[in-house]
Amino acid sequence: MRDRILLVAACVVILAGGACLGVGPFTGSWTVEVGLSPQQTSVFSTFSSTLDVGFRLGFLELSSISDFIFSGWLWQQFGMDAVLGCVSFDGMMLFEPQTGSFLYAQGVLAFDLNPVVITLYTAMVGPSHPGGLNWGSVFDLYGELLGGDISIESATLMGADLGGISFTQTSSYGPSKLLTKTYVTDPTIDGPWASFSGEVVTFKALAFGCIGFTSVSTLSEMGFESQELELVFLHLLGIPLDITLDYVFTVQSASHTFTPAFETDFGCLKVYSDILGSGGLITGIAIYGIEFQVTVAGSTFRSISNLDTTTYVITCPEYGLIVEPKSEADAEGHLYYPQSYWEVVSLTTAVPAADGTTFSFAVDTFFGTATGFLFDWAMSEMGATIAFGQLFSVTTGIVVDTTGFIEWSVAITLCW
Repeated sequence: MRDRILLVAACVVILAGGACLGVGPFTGSWTVEVGLSPQQTSVFSTFSSTLDVGFRLGFLELSSISDFIFSGWLWQQFGMDAVLGCVSFDGMMLFEPQTGSFLYAQGVLAFDLNPVVITLYTAMVGPSHPGGLNWGSVFDLYGELLGGDISIESATLMGADLGGISFTQTSSYGPSKLLTKTYVTDPTIDGPWASFSGEVVTFKALAFGCIGFTSVSTLSEMGFESQELELVFLHLLGIPLDITLDYVFTVQSASHTFTPAFETDFGCLKVYSDILGSGGLITGIAIYGIEFQVTVAGSTFRSISNLDTTTYVITCPEYGLIVEPKSEADAEGHLYYPQSYWEVVSLTTAVPAADGTTFSFAVDTFFGTATGFLFDWAMSEMGATIAFGQLFSVTTGIVVDTTGFIEWSVAITLCW
């Protein structure tokens, strides 16, 4: 899948932390993106719009988020946040506006008793969800010692877990980031009752500032299920070299796996690699990606190479712009560029003005396999953004590939 030229750069004007100018108790933002494709039968190739409106009164804030695409009103979400001393509540409900169906609701009640945090996650899916109406909760207890060098977290699962749940709609107008909504609490792991479903205990420790240890113990209602141990050596031997060792085993299946990972970051150079071996014996190192990044005088040059396009992909910017296994990207719902793209070269620059106006420019050039063009050039995306303080921004961009000029896009963001 292909990102539409970083047009969400205009959306970085977020509501959090007072990033927008407020009008009394009302806050909000409106973002709209329109794409034109001269080579297609339909001139308009993309359209998306998000209206986020909030009303704050004392410790309470109510919000409404509406998403629109070509086919109409896509999602409607209502939220309520409240903070009163050490107690906070974050609740939301998701609807499918076309049919008026209730899809999902989540409530997170937290007690921050530093250094201990007690959190109750509760969620529900609507009757239209596969399996019908269902609900569940997770009781989470988290504590820290030694300034955070040691942490212990215990999550009691009662018909739900924190593995995440996604809701996706389809569109005949191509991919869009708005088509999928993802939330943290999944109430569909068990039947529609609040019975004990399992326990997940996580222990983390950092020693000498360079050795990290993580232990994850998982129990189900039937008993012990799995144990995962991870040992991370940071900047081994005083050089920017990190090595991660994972050991996972399950008692009930009497099986175990040993999956070491290797990563090095020499300043501006990052190497994606795996350690090869079996049975604890290391036989070699496989390098599947290289990333180079340097920033000079407000401009950043970045090059990402995928050396194994049969197994790995390059994700879109909103998913890190990294090289990761295609199977993992598909499982996590990460958008990525066409698998045949083995190289991305990017240049971004930002020029602030004295009056608060900021101008930024970005160009991404992609190289594929067997295109027949010089250096296997496949596509280039160019975009420019002008932001008037934190209130208003406009982004425009073009996309050119081997067939010629294929798209011109415009996006605006208004924040108040």
